[in-house]
Amino acid sequence: MLKINDRISLIISETGFTYCNCLFIDDDIRTIIDTGANRKSLEKIKPESVDIVLYTHHHFDHTRGNGYFTRASKYIHELDFPALENMENFIRYNSIDRWLDLMPGDDFIKSGMMLGLSEEQFHGIQLIDNKFSDQTLFDLGHTRVQALHTPGHSPGHCVFWFPEEELLFSGDICLTKAGPWYGEVFSSPDDMLNSIERVIALKPKQMTSCHIKRLYDDVVPRLTEFKNRIYRREERIYKYLIKDAAGVDEIADQHLIYLQHPTPYVLFWEKLMVIKHLERLIRDGRVEEAESGLYRAI
Repeated sequence: MLKINDRISLIISETGFTYCNCLFIDDDIRTIIDTGANRKSLEKIKPESVDIVLYTHHHFDHTRGNGYFTRASKYIHELDFPALENMENFIRYNSIDRWLDLMPGDDFIKSGMMLGLSEEQFHGIQLIDNKFSDQTLFDLGHTRVQALHTPGHSPGHCVFWFPEEELLFSGDICLTKAGPWYGEVFSSPDDMLNSIERVIALKPKQMTSCHIKRLYDDVVPRLTEFKNRIYRREERIYKYLIKDAAGVDEIADQHLIYLQHPTPYVLFWEKLMVIKHLERLIRDGRVEEAESGLYRAI
């Protein structure tokens, strides 16, 4: 656990991807932001005694562990709330319905297990009863935290801003080497760019996220570099299409977003994000669909 001040700590998960770090506020109203850390890490804060759970977004690596918080009121942004209402929505929001189209020949369950998910975890809808909206302020006693809507990673993704501390918990505006990620049907690189700009405008003194294990104080340059990766990815795709027309599969095989595809899931995400960039490039008049499924630079 990384102690930020007397009340706020980053719960660092002892396991890697498919889990996440969480932020714990030990105040009059005991609160955790996200519940995706491994159980051993969560047990350190006695989850059964936590009063409120706030979620940055609906993805499983952030909502797993939900069931340990048996007495807490649980909140998520209103635009991500539907993703956890039923399995049909869960499949739609996570673009699972695109798997057969984009990944023929790769078994979905086996591919997920390669990431560290078990088969039953594909069928678990987390119970979240309450919604919040942009700029909702939670008064926890001595600490105030505000949810700021920052879509792009998911439609209802939020960061959490501590105005007195000038501290930002940025969720999956994550600053990892693999980010930014916008690989689901309702995610958007356009929204991600705008959301990062919104966060930069806060000029936070300190920032941490769900997938880094430290506190940064050089926040604005780090966020700026993170944002510019989206443009660099797009330029690599555009330059590849100058050579010749290509389809999504061929473009994804060039590793223009991810340097490696260690599992079929990573290739799946690359294809979904390539599609997002092609849509942007077509809208900007830089690429056209030469024939069905083939794209070329103009």
